Amino acid sequence: MNGINSRYSTEKLTLRLAEKDFYLLRVTNTDELYAELIAKGEEHPDVKDERIPYWADLWPSALALAEEVLVNPLVKPGASVLEIGCGLGLPGIAAAKKGARVQMTDYVQEPLDFVKLNWALNLTSIPDLQVMDWRSADPNLAADIVLASDIAYEKRVFEFLPKAFRTLLKPGGVVLLSEPNRSLARDFFRTLPQLGFSFTRKTRKVSLNGRENEVCVYEIRDNSSVWQK
Repeated sequence: MNGINSRYSTEKLTLRLAEKDFYLLRVTNTDELYAELIAKGEEHPDVKDERIPYWADLWPSALALAEEVLVNPLVKPGASVLEIGCGLGLPGIAAAKKGARVQMTDYVQEPLDFVKLNWALNLTSIPDLQVMDWRSADPNLAADIVLASDIAYEKRVFEFLPKAFRTLLKPGGVVLLSEPNRSLARDFFRTLPQLGFSFTRKTRKVSLNGRENEVCVYEIRDNSSVWQK
């Protein structure tokens, strides 16, 4: 496949979200990718950092966040949007379809290679792609809206999120974050008000691979006036 390493097997999905059609390539041999990671040995940096190729598949949280993007009035033409941990890129592509100025980031290059292809399946513009680990967020990428689809699935990474939000949000900005109601996420959100954030939560039901999934979508704002970036 043009632009993609032959080690990946893929399939093309057709998705209907908020009365719009989307097309998405996802990887079908993720078990082989995981085996490749383990074979590097436990001392390899990729293994130590647990760089499991979750990015390669489409997850319910990405569907739910894309649907939220399509109906949320904050995502509008001209708004700057940054997707972190973008994976296959569906939420960011949805924002671009609404006319937002979108930048897509992930902490390794492979998902960005797929985003480039998925972008071309849905849009005629050129995508803005950059490698960035949001645990060391770049303030030069700050945006009006930060999209985050299921980016924190281990307790050890939650501690980096508040600073990432503050670094990557422009004044008055908002984070739209989706996750499948994990208990460790509930603990994190209970602490956010103490750190100067407010949020609202809604639940979206999405169907994927023949199953119905319930996903929480959060709208998070930074109310702190004392935080120094």
